[in-house]
Amino acid sequence: MAIIKLNKKTSIGTALFSAVSLKLCCWGPLLLTGVIGISGSSVYFSWLAILKPYLLTIAFLSLGFAFYQVYKKKKQDDCGFCETKKMSFFKSKLYVWLVAVFVVTMTLVSYYPQLFHKTINSDIVSVDKSNIQILKLDIEGMVCTGCEETINHSVTKIEGVLQVNTSHNAGTSIIEFDTTRTDSESIKEVIQSKGYVVKENINHE
Repeated sequence: MAIIKLNKKTSIGTALFSAVSLKLCCWGPLLLTGVIGISGSSVYFSWLAILKPYLLTIAFLSLGFAFYQVYKKKKQDDCGFCETKKMSFFKSKLYVWLVAVFVVTMTLVSYYPQLFHKTINSDIVSVDKSNIQILKLDIEGMVCTGCEETINHSVTKIEGVLQVNTSHNAGTSIIEFDTTRTDSESIKEVIQSKGYVVKENINHE
């Protein structure tokens, strides 16, 4: 009985750990840069992107094992008059279902981050074309669509930014902005604050 309980706890713990690790490649750099101040920390987590399919598999296999243990038929106690012990929350079906919701949510956040980022519409009605500049940044440390969405969402919030198109495959971000409202250095600082490395930039008028 003790072994079954241990396996049940381990399976749930493994599912939680694997689910959180799916986003560690994006959240890790943000935490290290924001809390400790380590710039360019995204390079320390880039290897996690390769493990994401395996982590996802482990998370759902562990979750399935937890469901099996919770819903399988238990042997009746030989003593028919024994007092039934109240099951703790962490051994209940509700807890397993909450873990399942968390794992599914983390999976969606990892593979479809755009679903959780509210689109920011620019309040600029008209812009003098002579003030528009296109900035192409070469960015190091992007490994997934979550990284793209993090940069797009952060840069779009800068006043004066009109459009952002980021690709982790190309390792670039093309940003269109109004030079009277912001500048390239401010944009680069925002990206670097998320833990990424801006290697160089090319300006296009």
